[in-house]
Amino acid sequence: MSKDYYKTLGVSKSASDVEIKKAYRKLALKYHPDRAPKEKKKEYEEKFKEISESYRILSDKEKRSQYDQFGSSFEQSPFNQGFSQQDFNSFHDAFGGQDIFEDLGFGRIFEQMFDFGPRARSGRTTQYGQDIVIDNEITLEDSFRGIEKEINLRKTVICSECNGKGGKEFKQCNVCGGSGYQQVQNNSIFGMIFQRRACPECHGRGEIPKEICKKCNGQGIVKENKEIKITIPAGIESEQTLKLSNQGETAPYGGKSGDLYVNIHIKSHKEFERIGNNLIYNLVINFTQAVLGDKIDIPVIDGRVKLKIPSGIQSGEMIKLKDKGMPTLYGHGKGDLIIRIQVEVPKKISRKQKKIIEELNKC
Repeated sequence: MSKDYYKTLGVSKSASDVEIKKAYRKLALKYHPDRAPKEKKKEYEEKFKEISESYRILSDKEKRSQYDQFGSSFEQSPFNQGFSQQDFNSFHDAFGGQDIFEDLGFGRIFEQMFDFGPRARSGRTTQYGQDIVIDNEITLEDSFRGIEKEINLRKTVICSECNGKGGKEFKQCNVCGGSGYQQVQNNSIFGMIFQRRACPECHGRGEIPKEICKKCNGQGIVKENKEIKITIPAGIESEQTLKLSNQGETAPYGGKSGDLYVNIHIKSHKEFERIGNNLIYNLVINFTQAVLGDKIDIPVIDGRVKLKIPSGIQSGEMIKLKDKGMPTLYGHGKGDLIIRIQVEVPKKISRKQKKIIEELNKC
């Protein structure tokens, strides 16, 4: 059956980008394999893959549009009549190459089914490490300047004892004959296909060690704490996500590492409110300043400036200081600082002040 990405994330088809991201983050954290009870490890891994695939599609406007248009009718497509290598080549060319399949989450499937791609042509199957999703909080000043941070993760890394090989003195695998895979025949929505699967004996390597590494138990990876440096660019906004390729879980048997996704959260600021790349600052002035005007020293995100208050300004009016807001991501200009004026009317005044106001009222 066709996959229902909306159902997987628990959102409606009209869900906004923010709602989709929120649902993904909640589920990704809940079903991350590192949090799985030992007896549910496999279940969590499969669920995490489904969640990640759903988010990759629905978070991309173009892919989401294609899915909304064709996803529900996929099982009624011509693929049900069988899918040959020639059909796949045409399909592959029409969609612009292998990258589109990788983006949609189909790359590994087609690679196994039709011996397509560099990994298949090499005669070896590949293990894949899990992605890691974390949250990181920064200040508004950090977002203004950009910042480098070091985070500590407990993740799988290459075993230092065997250098990721899982042992030493390797010999050809007798089960797969050194190919690294086994070919099986299956019925599927594509019709009758021959599918490649990693050899259960050598796990896709084509060879096995005569002596297994005791530190990693032959897997080539171990769990360790690792310091990872992340560069947060100036101008980043709250709820945006950074992707660090190959910084996720290291895959066993020399496979491809997963990616690290860092969800950025910006702390509330005591003086500024951020809207896009603009900053809002509420300035309270007294009645005299509003009537006569003034020059006031006010804060900006990177220091202080003198602000000229024009005479006769009204409460609720705004003054804009150009290029005094947040930088746009990757340095394409800056936003503005918007000063929102609030005129404070005194609740109590002296007799002298009252007399002056009364005289003004006669004018």
